[in-house]
Amino acid sequence: MQNQFDMLKIALTLVFTVLGVLLPSSILWVFAAVNVLTIGIIHGANDLYILSKIRKTSKKTPFGYLFITYVFFVFSMVLALYRFPQWALLLFVLASAFHFGEQQWHQNAIIKSAMIYLFYAAFGLLLFSSLFYFHDVQTASIIVDIAQIKIPETFFVWLLGGSIIVTLFSLFFNLKQLRPQLFFQTVAFLSILLLFSQTSLLWSFAVYFVLWHSIPSLKEQAIVLYPDQHKPIHSYIKAAMPYWILSIIGLTAAVLFLADQSMSLLALFFAFLAAITIPHVLVIFFMHKKYIP
Repeated sequence: MQNQFDMLKIALTLVFTVLGVLLPSSILWVFAAVNVLTIGIIHGANDLYILSKIRKTSKKTPFGYLFITYVFFVFSMVLALYRFPQWALLLFVLASAFHFGEQQWHQNAIIKSAMIYLFYAAFGLLLFSSLFYFHDVQTASIIVDIAQIKIPETFFVWLLGGSIIVTLFSLFFNLKQLRPQLFFQTVAFLSILLLFSQTSLLWSFAVYFVLWHSIPSLKEQAIVLYPDQHKPIHSYIKAAMPYWILSIIGLTAAVLFLADQSMSLLALFFAFLAAITIPHVLVIFFMHKKYIP
């Protein structure tokens, strides 16, 4: 079943690449935004339930404490993006790189070591740097909007080259346990590169984020939270809805608040994702360590 799902992801990536070339940008923008704001956000909406399960707490007072702590982390990231945008953006990229690499490769990585974690981060950074390289002008513009720093034209070339070197280096030291995935992941990476190189920044990111990251992560989380239920994904989505609604309200408030600011809508979109990413990365990291080999 997993092999069929993996091959389906590659096939759908190719289909979405073609659609990204043929469809008008306005339609792609709406479709990408809707999917990220639904599936993309929902896949992280049950972090509190996962955290409470990891800590073996109830959903009463301890759960309320976890909720306050989680919200504090989110608002801390919002404040950091406002006060220290350069460092907050760097933290977001590095944490997301590790998170994406871990989600895509962790299945057969039984031995948890510093080198396997380095590989996760390096591979995730390779994904990011590839996306940035193919959309360097728009990426640089977004960085200016969020962090008020101008990126040199050669930066994305050096970032891509460096991430390739570190990925290959860390892969060599983890080759034994990653070998079973190597062929599939190589084909998958090539299909993702094709997507990145042929379609827009938002469409490329949305397809990868939803298809390659959010849906597999949502399936894993549903099984961890509802192992004895016949339809764990249905139960997961039902439990996630209140937190998803709160997230959408928060994004809407941010859009209205910053309506007269210089930040573009696309930059605000990525800034919002950055604010909710850090606590989610930590929750999934501990979930993988405890429940998923």
